[in-house]
Amino acid sequence: MTLPSPQNISIEKVRYHDLNELEKIFTGAFGEEVDAAIIRQRIHRIRQFYFVLLPLSSVSLWLKNLFSIYICRVEGKVAGFMQVSFFNRGQLHLDYIAINKHYRGQGLGTLILRKLIDGAARNNYDIILEVRSDNPAYYLYKRLGFISQAQILHYDKDIERNVPARFTTKHRLGGFRKRNNNDWRQIYELYLKSLPLKLHQIARREIREYNPSLFTKSLEWFKNYMMGNVKQQYVLEKHGKIVGTLELQSYLKAHSHIMNVMLDHEHEYLRERVYLQALYLLRTYKRGTISTTIYRDGVEKQQALEKLGFIETEAYYLMFRPAHLQNKVVESDRCFNDHTNKSLSQNRNMHNYDCRLKS
Repeated sequence: MTLPSPQNISIEKVRYHDLNELEKIFTGAFGEEVDAAIIRQRIHRIRQFYFVLLPLSSVSLWLKNLFSIYICRVEGKVAGFMQVSFFNRGQLHLDYIAINKHYRGQGLGTLILRKLIDGAARNNYDIILEVRSDNPAYYLYKRLGFISQAQILHYDKDIERNVPARFTTKHRLGGFRKRNNNDWRQIYELYLKSLPLKLHQIARREIREYNPSLFTKSLEWFKNYMMGNVKQQYVLEKHGKIVGTLELQSYLKAHSHIMNVMLDHEHEYLRERVYLQALYLLRTYKRGTISTTIYRDGVEKQQALEKLGFIETEAYYLMFRPAHLQNKVVESDRCFNDHTNKSLSQNRNMHNYDCRLKS
């Protein structure tokens, strides 16, 4: 099939009346990779509070990223979408890109990607994305200048009632406590130390992300309250120094729990015990799935998860496209209207992890 005439293709920010179609495309494209209940819940909340939250997107990073969804239309009909978020002032993350099945095989996904590269080049943004290792789109990204930097492994575990019974006093971690407001600087330093050396220039999270304003904290509390989510944050302290963190994000309606663990290299031997602590903290939930991701940078992490019954379900490539490469390809795509260029450029001042790509 041939690509529709450029005059009939437009890309613009999502509007309220697009959300139903967005849910259909999103669920169809990512239903096997992301819990469909989470997708529907998220879009339902956007729809429910659209006119309340949209005006606040100019002052909240989380809300800016929430509404950074772009719809691609062919002859006025929704043909696909992409969602981006921002790590910092110089890097954007491509969260999702999906094409309606009726428009696949026509090169539309490539055009959307090139338009993203064009917009990023104009504003000197690096682009980061993750793509499943078995997704043919991996080769498209390589042709467009993306370079694979690391592999990310996704693990799942069904909650079992008998798992907490393994947690005894010998498993308790000394120095394990709830996170408090004064921990943010040490946690940021731990993030820098725990990140694989190769990724230091790629995943550049800003320090303010670890010390959010009261307004940002209030918005996050409101988001979790309205979506029925529960967030738990803990630190592991040794000799007065934070050497590890545990974060649990529970999506109660979807019966899904996300576990994130961070440890400095000298205390990697405690990883299994931190995982076991997480299972104990989730002991009250009788059903659902616990998910986590790790970098493939050593077998110890994999062994710790597998010993506790976690199963590797997916592998992703973390891909990176530096800003200085972007001008080399943008000239090939001038087929979109000025409104599209303006839409992507309006987010120049937007700054902000779960990404699954499918073309």
